[in-house]
Amino acid sequence: MSIRERLSGNEAAAIAMKQINPDVVAAFPITPSTEIPQYFSSFVSNGAVDTEFVAVESEHSAMSACIGAEAAGARAMTATSSNGLSLMWEMVYIASSLRLPIVMSLVNRAVSGPLNIHNDHSDAMGVRDSGWIQLFSENNQEAYDNLVMAHRIAEHKDVLLPLMVCQDGFITSHSIENIELIEDDLVKEFVGTYKPEHYLLNDKEPMAVRTFRLTSIFI
Repeated sequence: MSIRERLSGNEAAAIAMKQINPDVVAAFPITPSTEIPQYFSSFVSNGAVDTEFVAVESEHSAMSACIGAEAAGARAMTATSSNGLSLMWEMVYIASSLRLPIVMSLVNRAVSGPLNIHNDHSDAMGVRDSGWIQLFSENNQEAYDNLVMAHRIAEHKDVLLPLMVCQDGFITSHSIENIELIEDDLVKEFVGTYKPEHYLLNDKEPMAVRTFRLTSIFI
């Protein structure tokens, strides 16, 4: 049974994240994706999720935290836009090369030069060949549906790649549309429990992960 709501694309993304209830969310605010971690942080504070929310000092740090969490065996998510994704660029390649199924909500916005907050896909196209799966959402419903599906795709044993769910900045992210939500229990059942085969905190399989500028995360 679906639940009918009227939500912006950002609200829909945050609700999908709430229903997924990831282990770790690390994010830094940037227009027009700021509302996603903002809404999600309210779910953390009121106890609707038991996610560890990491407020970092930059988008580079956000992706670094997600990499550390995912490598340790946790399910990790983040959200960003435009220059935020550009600042993550170094770590984006590390995430995919380590086959870490991190899920990102990317609210597409032009990469600034000198300043542009309008929608285009230059941010996503900048990492087109980075090894991340990209799902593009035509409307708010697809932004929600794609996030619900994201972990099932990324964490599949034959895939094991990070995935970004894209939606158009302001066009869908801030526009309100009718949307059908799935019941919380059904989302939880569909997404399932993350059970990685190899992870750093598995004491039965000692391993090390060496990545540039990530030493402090794994100490």
